[in-house]
Amino acid sequence: MVKTHVNERGSHTTVIEGSRDILKLFNKAGVQVSPGIIEANVKAKGRSVKLKKLNNETFEMVVVVKSSKQTFKVYGNDQKGITSVIQGLKGAGWNVQDTMDLSGTD
Repeated sequence: MVKTHVNERGSHTTVIEGSRDILKLFNKAGVQVSPGIIEANVKAKGRSVKLKKLNNETFEMVVVVKSSKQTFKVYGNDQKGITSVIQGLKGAGWNVQDTMDLSGTD
């Protein structure tokens, strides 16, 4: 498992291999990201990304690459833009799951 350090929101700065490309896309879009806990030995064969809408300014993003999984908090007012960045990963071979809305708002 290759880990890369990035300067993002929060104190935890290690990200798993593969998620760095997603973070670069978010950086170009002006979206702030806070990396979270890394889980190793996850049984996954491909790469996947899932968004969960927590409120009108925050998503939780779960990225799985090879045998690693990491959860991120994604902050931004342009929720459609954030969702479109993730949906754009389908063309790059990512398994993109539909966004779950856990916020209770529309």
